[in-house]
Amino acid sequence: MADDKHGGRGHFEREDQHSIPFLGTDNEGNETAGQIAAWLLVVANLPVALSILIKWLNRFIPLWPKLKGLLSNFNRFQKKHLMFLHYYLNPVIIGVVVWHYMSSRCLSTSLPEWGLFLMMSLMTCGILIKFKWCPQVFRKNVYQIHTHPMIFIALILVLTVGHTIVD
Repeated sequence: MADDKHGGRGHFEREDQHSIPFLGTDNEGNETAGQIAAWLLVVANLPVALSILIKWLNRFIPLWPKLKGLLSNFNRFQKKHLMFLHYYLNPVIIGVVVWHYMSSRCLSTSLPEWGLFLMMSLMTCGILIKFKWCPQVFRKNVYQIHTHPMIFIALILVLTVGHTIVD
């Protein structure tokens, strides 16, 4: 334990904690896949975050009417030119996230599975909406699930806590 990087923290790590069952080898996790997934998520969801921030500023902060108009115009412009990143990068991210999950499984907690399930559910809802593969009867409900802030907050919490426990 003296040479182990976790030795200085005062806790012991189980030997098989990061093993991949079908490979039978010890794997500390594929950080490359995790970094790629994280940065792709940031880039793909930046237009949505900007849009929410601008709408929040226009609604709750007392701004001059001209500044509100400029912010609204910028929001329309960025959504027109950047939302393709959200639409087409998120399906690619599903593959990277599954790659990251399969190459860095951890047996000490089930939070990575919950995070993977929530993320894939949200992305599947978005794909169903964007490509109109969802029946019209369910489209409003699927849209509400995809855009609900509590589901997004739960996803962020599960991913953060899960990665903290695994690390």
